[in-house]
Amino acid sequence: MKFSKIFKDQLDHCYAIMRMNAKGRDFLVVASEEAQPCYAYDLDNDFARTTVWPNVGGTMTMVQIPDTLNFLATQRFYPGFNSPNCRIVKETWNGKDWDQKIIGEFPYVHRFDIIPKQSGKGYWYVGCSIANSKKDVDDWSDPGKVWVGEYDDEQEKIINQHALDIRITKNHGYKRMNGYSFITGVEGIFKLNWPVDGKDWKIEQLTDYETSDIFSADVNQDGKNEYLTIEGFHGPDLRISDSEFNQISRSDAKTPFGHAIWGGRIGNREYFIFGWRAGKQDLELITSDHLDSQLIDEKVGPSNVLVYEKNGRQYLFSANREVSEVAVYAIDTEG
Repeated sequence: MKFSKIFKDQLDHCYAIMRMNAKGRDFLVVASEEAQPCYAYDLDNDFARTTVWPNVGGTMTMVQIPDTLNFLATQRFYPGFNSPNCRIVKETWNGKDWDQKIIGEFPYVHRFDIIPKQSGKGYWYVGCSIANSKKDVDDWSDPGKVWVGEYDDEQEKIINQHALDIRITKNHGYKRMNGYSFITGVEGIFKLNWPVDGKDWKIEQLTDYETSDIFSADVNQDGKNEYLTIEGFHGPDLRISDSEFNQISRSDAKTPFGHAIWGGRIGNREYFIFGWRAGKQDLELITSDHLDSQLIDEKVGPSNVLVYEKNGRQYLFSANREVSEVAVYAIDTEG
């Protein structure tokens, strides 16, 4: 398989990424974790760039509102992990660019999601705080909370918000699945079941080893999901587990500051993609459940990646944070 860089742009400390394809328009969106811009690139106009906002940043998460070009995003998640002034904003497409409204203040919320309700209209809201309070960046004595509620898009606000009866230290990872979400931290991997059939939110612990991030893919083609997990807070280890979280393999070489993680179909089978922000700072394609890999790019230190399809061809979108580079790679599955 061959990856060819076909587009790049500069954005200091680029971090959060998203692809939005709705209403006849198609954009890649990237935001910085510092007080820097958020950019949108038009996939139907040679990556023409629009500035969504100029200089706020501190963006850890962006979530598209389904079937629209509107989205929610965190801002002011800085400095570092000490972010009492973190907020969520709504960006509304006006036909040319985006108008912003502040939804509210959400201290220390690092990952969040809005989930379409299975019955009726509206969205469930999940907000995961990396800590509940901090004396300084290195203070982890007050663990984070899992906040749940509802997002009302007409009122443009979070309602009925409350914290679940659980505290998670260094809660960094979040992954929406089918009917539930994974949440990760020092205490392990947790499964958050959404309210369905009149049931309330329910969270259960699945593992007890420190996990920073998680993604799923059927990388060994056995018909079941395998899980790629970054162990420790931002690494330095990688693990692949089976569908029951039994370990299949664990990395020999260290992958310090492991961060970029994705899994899914490329061509006619599924793969993982992984990148780390220290040491070699490589971006890799993981081709088997024993962590066999192919180098995609080196010394780029990616923060987040995703694969998307356009006009019958697949591409890799990467926020190469450590070199302040926004990059798109064309994927040739025959190469």
